[in-house]
Order: sequence, then structure tokens, then C-alpha cells
Amino acid sequence: MAVHPKIGVFGAVLIGAVALGLILFLLGRMTSGANLGELLIGVGAGLAIITAVAIGMIRHLPGSRHLAGLLHEGATTSEDGYVSAAARSDLLGKSGVAVSELRPAGVAEIAGERVDVTTEGDYVRAGSRVVVVRAEGMRLVVRVERALPAS
Repeated sequence: MAVHPKIGVFGAVLIGAVALGLILFLLGRMTSGANLGELLIGVGAGLAIITAVAIGMIRHLPGSRHLAGLLHEGATTSEDGYVSAAARSDLLGKSGVAVSELRPAGVAEIAGERVDVTTEGDYVRAGSRVVVVRAEGMRLVVRVERALPAS
């Protein structure tokens, strides 16, 4: 379910509950034979109350000590010195063996170390010889090592 980042799952559920409540209210009123004026007055009053509560929640909840930590307040960027993972450029060009099937991601043993790798989109059988062709942070891209022609 795609939800706007500023709404979130809780907001989407709340909007869905309000819509369901509005539909049930309208169905209840229509089946009881209420006239259109009463129906519109009821819907308008309900929407006004919901709007007032929503505005109150929007103003109160971000600063509430009860919900402190629920909202993400800040982030550390790479410009501030944050590094999510050290680059594995030391493995660039090294050969290894695919421990699991790479379809396209899996595990390989390279330079005596089990690492998560991905291929350039190819399927690679477990046990195949692979070589690291790119190292992008912790992401290692491998391809099947081609045997050199006999000279």
C-alpha cells in the first residue's frame, strides 16, 4: 500500500476509518427515511468535529512527551561524517566461490570471507567461481570468472 510519507500508516488507517464512518452514517440515515437537510447537517457537524480533533492532534502530538521518539526528528548525512558501512574496495578484482545460488543476490566466499554479493542480473549456480567487478560501499557486484584460453 503506497502511502504519502507525511501521512504514514496511522494516518491512512485514520482516514479510512473516517470514510467508513461517514458511509455508515449516510446509510443509516438514508434507510431511516431522514430528509436531505437533516442528512447534510449531520454530515457537516461530523466533519467539523473531525476537523477540529485533527487540527488539535496535529498541533499537540509532535510536541507531546508521551509520544517523544515516535517521529523521526533528524538525520545524520554523509556531509556530517556519517558512514553507513565501510567500502569493501579491498575485495575488488578478487576471486571466490558462490556459496549459494546467486539469483541475482546471494552469498559468496571471497578471500576466505563469506560476504553478501549480487550479480549484474545473471543467475549463477552455487559452487561457480566468481570475481568481484564493482565495490559500492557494502554492495559487491560479481560475475562468473571466465577461464583464460590456453596458450
